[in-house]
Amino acid sequence: MFTYIKTVFTKPKEIYTARNMKNSHYFSLILLTGLILTFLSIFEMFPIAVQFSDDYQEIKASIPDFELVDGQLESDTGSYIYQTNSIMLYFDSEDRITTDDIESNIPTQAAPISIGLLKDEIYFNAANATYSFTYDDFTYLTADSLMEAMDNMGNFTIGMYILLLIILLIFNLIFYIIQLIPISLFANLLSIVQKTHMTFFQNAKIALLASMGPFILIAILSAFQIQVAYQYEITLFSSLFLFYISITEMKKRIDKQKKPH
Repeated sequence: MFTYIKTVFTKPKEIYTARNMKNSHYFSLILLTGLILTFLSIFEMFPIAVQFSDDYQEIKASIPDFELVDGQLESDTGSYIYQTNSIMLYFDSEDRITTDDIESNIPTQAAPISIGLLKDEIYFNAANATYSFTYDDFTYLTADSLMEAMDNMGNFTIGMYILLLIILLIFNLIFYIIQLIPISLFANLLSIVQKTHMTFFQNAKIALLASMGPFILIAILSAFQIQVAYQYEITLFSSLFLFYISITEMKKRIDKQKKPH
């Protein structure tokens, strides 16, 4: 398996040798690439996580004293909006802000996370994933217990970090496989046009090696906060280009072997 990895970066023209790769090596390389992409995405997300941690403490400190009375938020402080780089807080003791108001602001606001302590419910939105519940949903919820829960949100345990890493790995692996499928399909079309007579799975194995370099290179650039436009399009076309030159090289060598000496 490691011989194929070495070929990707030292002899890209010879990645056609992956057509004889064991199926176990194929799936192991997919998993390994997913692990590498996850590792690099941690570096990409680290500055964001640090920013979020600082902003969260700032947001939490800005929340005034309040009470929960008959399932509604009561406070001497009027409704207001507090924004940091990563969080937008909506505090609504006067029943002036609705979830529709918050969601209408999301496309234009710079902060990727919205938190709403509204008159009769709590609202949370991160990366367009929305969660909300009314105070009546929790019979024994008090202002103190709510603030304690918010404190715990900012204090991750080792177990929580491990869980987040597992979720991140699964997400990266699924996303990688979804992106790999079109590359494999187009690679098979190229193979048919070139009349290589290889099976779908043989082409998929070569396409896997052809795509590893582009995927990892884009992930490295992102890890160093270098934003590249049309990332998937670049990955797709560069992978197919590597696939094409490799099967072209393979055909040349096969034809050369067939010629009489």
